[in-house]
Amino acid sequence: MTEESLHQPLDCAFKSVQDVFALNIEQATEKLSEQGLGEYYKGAEFLAKIGQGDVLSIAFLKVMPWVGEFYGDGSIKKIVDFAYHKISRTPNKDAVEPFLNSFIDVIEHTNPDQLDEYLALIEYHLTKTTFSVHGIHDTHSSPSLKAILANMHLLLEQLEFNGIYEWINYGLRYFKDHPERQEEYFSLSTADSKAVFQRQRKGLLFSDIERPINLFQKALWETDFMYAPYSPDFERLEHFHPYLEDDVIRLPDIYEELNGVDACKRYMALVAHLIAHHQHTTKIVADNVSPQQRFFTEVFEDARVEYLAMQEYPGLKSLWLSLIPIVDEFDCDDSHQSCLRHRAIMLTRALLDDNHPYKNQTILDYVDKFKTLMSAGESTTSDSLSLGLGYLIKTRSASDALANIYFENTEVTYRDDNRSIWLFIEEFDEEDNIFEHQKKSEDEDEDQIEVIPPHYYDEWDYAHESYKPDWAAVYERLHTHTDASKIDKILEKHSSLVKQLKKVLDLLKPQNKKRLRYQEEGAELDLDIALRSVIDIKNGSQPDTRINVDFEHDSRSVSVLLLLDLSQSLNEVVGDSGQTILELSQEAVSLLAWAVEQLGDNFAIAGFNSDTRQKVMYYHIKGYSEHWDDTVKSRLADLKAELSTRMGAAIRHGAHYLDLQQSDKKLMLILTDGEPADIDMHDPQALIQDTHKAVQEAQQKGMYPYCISLDKKADEYIADIFGSHYSVIDRIESLPKELPQLFLSLTK
Repeated sequence: MTEESLHQPLDCAFKSVQDVFALNIEQATEKLSEQGLGEYYKGAEFLAKIGQGDVLSIAFLKVMPWVGEFYGDGSIKKIVDFAYHKISRTPNKDAVEPFLNSFIDVIEHTNPDQLDEYLALIEYHLTKTTFSVHGIHDTHSSPSLKAILANMHLLLEQLEFNGIYEWINYGLRYFKDHPERQEEYFSLSTADSKAVFQRQRKGLLFSDIERPINLFQKALWETDFMYAPYSPDFERLEHFHPYLEDDVIRLPDIYEELNGVDACKRYMALVAHLIAHHQHTTKIVADNVSPQQRFFTEVFEDARVEYLAMQEYPGLKSLWLSLIPIVDEFDCDDSHQSCLRHRAIMLTRALLDDNHPYKNQTILDYVDKFKTLMSAGESTTSDSLSLGLGYLIKTRSASDALANIYFENTEVTYRDDNRSIWLFIEEFDEEDNIFEHQKKSEDEDEDQIEVIPPHYYDEWDYAHESYKPDWAAVYERLHTHTDASKIDKILEKHSSLVKQLKKVLDLLKPQNKKRLRYQEEGAELDLDIALRSVIDIKNGSQPDTRINVDFEHDSRSVSVLLLLDLSQSLNEVVGDSGQTILELSQEAVSLLAWAVEQLGDNFAIAGFNSDTRQKVMYYHIKGYSEHWDDTVKSRLADLKAELSTRMGAAIRHGAHYLDLQQSDKKLMLILTDGEPADIDMHDPQALIQDTHKAVQEAQQKGMYPYCISLDKKADEYIADIFGSHYSVIDRIESLPKELPQLFLSLTK
């Protein structure tokens, strides 16, 4: 059969097809069974005769030997039938060639029994996106079929089939009737397409476990580093590693199970390693240290900080060892490849694992040196440098410079890029004008300072009862400032109200201790009760055993975020007062801030407005760590009202900061003069329902959102957002008086 097949001609008039056939038939004969080879012949001949030229047969002949071998007998015929009946006989016949070529990636990322599942996926997308003007026969091709086929390698590599369906359905939901937007979405070129894609990827999203990971670092080290997840999928950052810098932990936004270790534990291992560096590593100058010397220094320093961390928390040892690979001592042949990484991973394992399998004497010697150093009780990053230099000298080989480097199983995935170890002397550090350089940076115009990259938040789509992922971009910055005396004049204007508030505040101020009498166990003996008990004993009566007094902490544990709507409508003048809503809000907030400062509560003020979902501005006016001083007053004095009110995104961002506060009660006060709205939203219910969802999310985190509305029409919608947690102030002129009193009643 084999010899006959090699000489059997192909019934085809295209010389180009015959030439490609001659190049591929030998390989096809080796890979395919007798039935598969028959399907291969018939398929190539059939595709050459359906009126689409030679391109289909050429693509078919190149790909199908591997496809038929992978999926087995019957698969080639099934693919040809699908290409002809489902694609070629529809307006999508131009997509047959990319469909056939897609199998190069499909066989790499599917199982032999998943061919039908893949064909069903293509048919589903094809059916949903091919449309007719008159609704009888399909007359227009799918605007996105070629786009999804072009990205099939990425889809199958990163997503399960159900995840691909979710991604497709999202695109159909919003762009089915918009061909250009649909093509952009399925080309993975839009932000929302990438966001939906990322949500559906295989593995555990960091956003789903950020809270327990945050509790993990707080419980063990009492640290509160923030997280900035990154995704390398679209950036092609193949060698991007986690790091901790400026109190921010940069880490992958998704992890899969690895070597039997679940994703959550992998995140714990990563965070623990970064904090160990933060606590025990001191920077050393790197300019005179070669890359190879730095490489082995980092091996010893990683082991040193982990060893120190394990002395405090022994359970970390098994966690880290479960993620450090074990390679065979003789896996790397240094006669033709560089074994630098192979030596490093063996050393990495041996330094922490007392039961390591390695017999290499140099490794054993340096393990002993490392343990001697650690048992001495005092060690520094410079010691790691000395050990690294010595180990490199002892193990250096001419093959280390070879381009062929042994990489297999040599990466410790939870470790960072070790930027915390090295200090590089920049060019301007040794120049005479370094101070001029610094002064220039400090004197930059505030408007020229780059805004912090945006935070993206989901937005609730009530019509489809699902989230639009990463839909709203929230930009945060420090509010501009002006003369702080404006706020002092406001407090003087309301001096009588300040005196009234002061009396109330004196009653609410916490007492440090509250005495509890009649306790069987306590901190002190209650002499009055004790003497009475002694008298009872002498009189033959049953004594009262509650002769102790104890004390309990009696103080307020409250964190408050005041979120101010700074939209254009606040510029309206109120009645005959001549004041705008914004000016009255300034007065009310000034009195409230003064009152909260007197109480000592943890308090922050922020404002927000928006200009479509692409630009939601979040202004920091007072931070939790700041006091009510001229700096804060100067920001509050410069409030401006402009743009729109995308409230849901602002609430989510404010909740992010409020959630980080360690208080028994967390209150979010939202001061607004109207319903949520934005210029890119035409359905008035859309942002109302999204804000309601944002309020629910905050409540689920243990917060108490409460709205103070200045809108006389608020009764039409405010209960739909906040339930019963709101107050409507009809007489806006009374806001300066009512806002502080409302706060005091909410935090008693």
